[in-house]
Amino acid sequence: MTESSLDLQELEKLRSTNLPLQKKCQNIVSPEVSHKWRLILEPALVGAMMAINLGQTSLQNFYLRTACHVDLNFSLDICEKGVGEEFRIAEGKSQEVVSSINVSRSFVGLILSTIILLFVGPWSDYSGRRKPLLILPLLGMCVMTIGVLLMLTFPGANTIQVLYAVQIPISLGGNFGLLLAASFSYIGDLCHASGRDVTRTMGTHRAAIQIAHVVGSVSGPQLYHHLGFYGVFPLVLFLQASSLIYVIIMVKDVNVNRDNKVSVLNWRLPLNAVQCLVRKREGYKRITIFLMLFVGLGDRVLLSAEVLLAYMYYRFKFQWDDVIFGFFLAYRNTISFIGTIIILNILKRRMRLCDEVVGVLSCLSYMFATSSLIAASTTLFVFIIPIIGIISQGSQVVQRPLLNKQILPTEQGKIYGILGALECATQAFSSPLYSLLYAKTVSIVPDAWLVPGIVLALLQLFSYLLTRRLQNIQPDNISQQEKNMDLQATNYKQTEDTKELDLIDKDVKSVDTKCAS
Repeated sequence: MTESSLDLQELEKLRSTNLPLQKKCQNIVSPEVSHKWRLILEPALVGAMMAINLGQTSLQNFYLRTACHVDLNFSLDICEKGVGEEFRIAEGKSQEVVSSINVSRSFVGLILSTIILLFVGPWSDYSGRRKPLLILPLLGMCVMTIGVLLMLTFPGANTIQVLYAVQIPISLGGNFGLLLAASFSYIGDLCHASGRDVTRTMGTHRAAIQIAHVVGSVSGPQLYHHLGFYGVFPLVLFLQASSLIYVIIMVKDVNVNRDNKVSVLNWRLPLNAVQCLVRKREGYKRITIFLMLFVGLGDRVLLSAEVLLAYMYYRFKFQWDDVIFGFFLAYRNTISFIGTIIILNILKRRMRLCDEVVGVLSCLSYMFATSSLIAASTTLFVFIIPIIGIISQGSQVVQRPLLNKQILPTEQGKIYGILGALECATQAFSSPLYSLLYAKTVSIVPDAWLVPGIVLALLQLFSYLLTRRLQNIQPDNISQQEKNMDLQATNYKQTEDTKELDLIDKDVKSVDTKCAS
């Protein structure tokens, strides 16, 4: 059978969610075992996240120095001076060069990531193989850092060559988003197979990522100032290579579907995922899914714009260097972590606010904080702004649970794969537009790039309000539908367990018959 002749139903054969028969037999006669904590993917995620944050400001400095010295022909003394009128003129022109090239660079890189996610996401869902998706982005990161070290060792590349040499390898690896998606899919498989608590396990990994983010943000600028590029990027490469080696040696796929051998290049994979997204659903679930997809895409646009332009913005408007910016990132992430605790323990647990209301409050917090940043003129006030927007990340906390309530467990891989691809596709258009806007306005109104974010947050607010309205129209029917869905899932599980017990009884009787004979 050729790849193109595979029937669509073949793609629908989901990998088995049941444990092997032998393990089932053991579980029947064995008491419940409490699982001790052990490392799963924490070392790989910590290494990758710390590497990204260690090299973030150094990469931006490398871009700006290349544009200043190679493209604009300023001397290195002026480009690295940091103060003075000559440096300010060179800095403004360098940022215009980098921002203009980012228009095409971001588009090309994100298109590549979108295509890859459309295929590898559904393929991993059907095949149960998560390890290749963990290796791919880490390999792309290693190749990217090796390229940076080569360009530092053999200087002369212009800004276009530098930016594309950094973007292409990491885009072909699916970016860090693919690493996160594959990581939490693998954790879900492992928890299902071993009986571990999935919430606690994923929470441990998220905490490890948050800590790595703070440590990397603080350490990166300090290493750059004391050791330069050659003190930062070799350490970045070491962390990335260590994460890659850990995944290759320590990670084993736990639930591979060997009956459904579908090629990763099969064109029906993205088609089937799209059909799953747009199919008719009960009540207003399909509308809610589309609204939450819009909210998720909005969050991705705001985050990508922040990563792309924040360092240059703070450097130009407030004359920050990378050390101050690194401390600010660590401080803001710490405040954000506290805000997440407030959302989960106070707004959700004690006040029992619904997800939609938390989303509305989050959007209001973001708009107020961003408006304050536009009005800010001193560094002290900038450090107060994260406190003003302490729950502005709440949209990212409640968006996925709201989406998850509208879909079946067997649809999560397809829906989240489509969401990841749409995020990359949206960013492929939004990042160039943001870069173009910043390049045209940085010397006149450097705050202009923040205005679209306020408008987008307002649209997200209306999406949450509409979702809440739809949930209140027929709450009894929706609750009954959810109960019926849970009952069907329970009946299905009981049927599967009964079949397995029947098979065990047959095997036991067969053995007894042979022994008697």
